[in-house]
Amino acid sequence: MKKYLFLSTILLSISMLFAFKADEQHFKGYIEDSVCAASKTPMAMGDRVTCAKKCIKKGAAAVLVVGDKVYKIANQKAAIKYAGQNVVVDGTLTDDTIQVSKIALDK
Repeated sequence: MKKYLFLSTILLSISMLFAFKADEQHFKGYIEDSVCAASKTPMAMGDRVTCAKKCIKKGAAAVLVVGDKVYKIANQKAAIKYAGQNVVVDGTLTDDTIQVSKIALDK
């Protein structure tokens, strides 16, 4: 009986570790550079891609724009290749910064 109680306690503890993992959220928006996102001037899709790539290459941070909200991205390397493009992002939000776990083009 003690073996079963011990084993069930361990299994319950392991399952609780996974249950209390930080909640991931799902975001749909586009990757922009921090300079242009701050200006809030809308751009056509082609212009947005060119501008974002250029500004990020010059040192601006990649950010995720969702409607009127601009989120910082903690792990920049995950987002840079999607500069200017519509994306779907899964990640953990802390304050206004997303730690990206998955990013893909929004088709």
